[in-house]
Amino acid sequence: MNLKNSKFYKRIQELRHFSKEKIRKDREQRSRVTRALDMALSEQPHRERDWSSPDHSPTRSQPVISSPRRRLKKLRSPKKKAAGLKGSQSPDYRVAGGQCSGDGSPLPGLMSASEAKLQGFIQLNNKCYRVECPTSTVSAVGAVPDDERTPSETKSTICVSNSRYAMIGRISKTLGFKLVKESKLWNILWSDSFPGVELFKNMKRFQQINHFPGMIEICRKDLLSRNLNRMLKLYPHDYKIFPKTWMLPADYGDALNYSLNHKRTFILKPDSGAQGRGIWLTNDLKTIGPHERLICQTYVHRPLLIDGYKFDLRVYTLITSVDPLRIFVYNEGLARFATNKYVEPTPGNSTDLYMHLTNYSVNKRNSHYELCDNDDCGSKRKLSAINNWMRRHNYDVEEFWTNVDDVIIKTVLSAWPVLKHNYHACFPGHDKIQACFEILGFDILVDWKLKPYILEVNHSPSFHTNEQVDREVKRPLIRDTLNLVSTVLADKKQIMREDRKRVKQRLLKIRGDPPAPKARLTAGSASKAKINAKTANPANPEGGTNPVKETESDSVVIGPLAQQVAWEENHLGNFRRIMPPPDESKEEYYTRFYGQTNQVSIFAETAASKKREDLARKMRLQIEEKKAKQEQMLNGRPKRDPRKRQTAILPRAVREKNRINLFRLKENWTPGFISEAEERLRHTWLHMRTESIKTLKITENIYFTLYESGHLTNTDMVVYPHLYHNLQHGFDIREYP
Repeated sequence: MNLKNSKFYKRIQELRHFSKEKIRKDREQRSRVTRALDMALSEQPHRERDWSSPDHSPTRSQPVISSPRRRLKKLRSPKKKAAGLKGSQSPDYRVAGGQCSGDGSPLPGLMSASEAKLQGFIQLNNKCYRVECPTSTVSAVGAVPDDERTPSETKSTICVSNSRYAMIGRISKTLGFKLVKESKLWNILWSDSFPGVELFKNMKRFQQINHFPGMIEICRKDLLSRNLNRMLKLYPHDYKIFPKTWMLPADYGDALNYSLNHKRTFILKPDSGAQGRGIWLTNDLKTIGPHERLICQTYVHRPLLIDGYKFDLRVYTLITSVDPLRIFVYNEGLARFATNKYVEPTPGNSTDLYMHLTNYSVNKRNSHYELCDNDDCGSKRKLSAINNWMRRHNYDVEEFWTNVDDVIIKTVLSAWPVLKHNYHACFPGHDKIQACFEILGFDILVDWKLKPYILEVNHSPSFHTNEQVDREVKRPLIRDTLNLVSTVLADKKQIMREDRKRVKQRLLKIRGDPPAPKARLTAGSASKAKINAKTANPANPEGGTNPVKETESDSVVIGPLAQQVAWEENHLGNFRRIMPPPDESKEEYYTRFYGQTNQVSIFAETAASKKREDLARKMRLQIEEKKAKQEQMLNGRPKRDPRKRQTAILPRAVREKNRINLFRLKENWTPGFISEAEERLRHTWLHMRTESIKTLKITENIYFTLYESGHLTNTDMVVYPHLYHNLQHGFDIREYP
């Protein structure tokens, strides 16, 4: 039987043809609707039959072009279409609220070009719709400038391969971004960790990355403490924004003297730790070794409490530029609560991390951690709920957030010279848009007087959405951030064309008039573009510009910096700008913090500086001794310093004889014989040793002693997690197995 002649086979073929035809029609219908919407919403007039013309009424059904390919050809030839506009009849574009001339332009005297809106008609599914499109300011020749391009006309790409948060990719898709790999020409690269310098150097002028080079200056605990202490010495009355801090072991003597004169509780942190690991409290700094690398801070013993619980604020801050400095704060954030009610620290409760620490990674392991969808309960709440609580208790919310903004600005300004230098060193040719933006997570602790203190800064805050409150805060944050960055202001094709032309001229060594130098995207370009006539900085002896002051242009927006400023001001979303400050009276106040000169001399010839020098010298000697021992173990003899000239050189015959003798000794050497009985006896003794340790509970007793004395290290917690877990829950590991 021939299968192709069967009814079943013929029926299958009919169904296949039917499904293919249906898919083709659906695709044509979607493409036709998409093109019609694009023509309706575009700013430039479009000459197609889908729009209503003066001789076609809006209610009359319009003919549909049968061939999509023919329509695509028409869409792809704007020059021919523009030439044909002169002789053809113009569509019915009407200015909202006014009249329209024959060529589609508004009549003079009726309405300004900036207030005009175009009205057109499109036909979708046998129905006619009228749409209004805002018009753009057109030059004298009638062409729309490239600088006034809308975001929908550019296809931006984003790379999220180096991020572990799937939410960022999903939100990017909804905003129209195309997800690409890191090897492609992306517009935005979103990474969780700091990238290398090579990546910064190889970035194109249209690309942006979500990290600034040098932001580690405020994101590591030790570097943040060093910068804030330096600014505190320069401005002692303005920088009381953090608890008193020492960096051990360099400041061990100063911290010890302070503890002898002040009976305070101190909190010890690792210099580069995260998520609350390795943090503990003590009243006696003598228990700390003089060579331990730690950050020592005075404990804020009277924090602001809500329902009896201690909490801190996670304030999300976006930095879009460092020169000039532009900082935005998101109006919504998180408040992380401790899971045990707060009691002032004593030697008895100093080990209760669930009461003293507010880190989510610590408190989520507690059985008292509360999940709640209501704003007034739960161990994690929104900032809007905290604001409502403050208003109910008659606190001044506006003044409080003004103080928080002041803390954030001063923290960033403490590292501003390094940020500015690193940015200009890594991106000397970025003249279209800023090459970097960054979301920082500021951890703010509030005391009972409603005074904010900076605890730490996170360069890659968590974007996990395990709870409902996380989704309500972090999703809009990512969406508003991607809307705020100015990637759409850079034309990728034009920049690549210019770069290829520049490379070609350099390779071919074409002589001629040198190209005009492009203005950098800095505060200097703002003054050259005449954005602000008052940007001169009197505190800058080099005659530079003040990165604080930025206003609208006097006449025409020209430079790329002006475009970025205008874009950011119109796409704030739920962000608020804190730098430059909206209040002009504060501009001069923050201007003086830019003049950070003589930064090294303030620590010169002090006890702490001498201690640092001694410590560095000892560490260098230890490293050299360790390298010498390793080389001796590998080579069998100490390696001579090649810089030192050998005093005595043996004759060649003697050296050859010594080499042969050494080779023969190595060739004839054999290890000693070990019998099976000796090996069995060794295993027996090892087994007896292991059983004795288990029976006598030596490990449990030592672990309990270290836990009680507060000398447990991170390695002890990782190697014996069950013992640490039992001790945390109050079990005596010396009695129970």
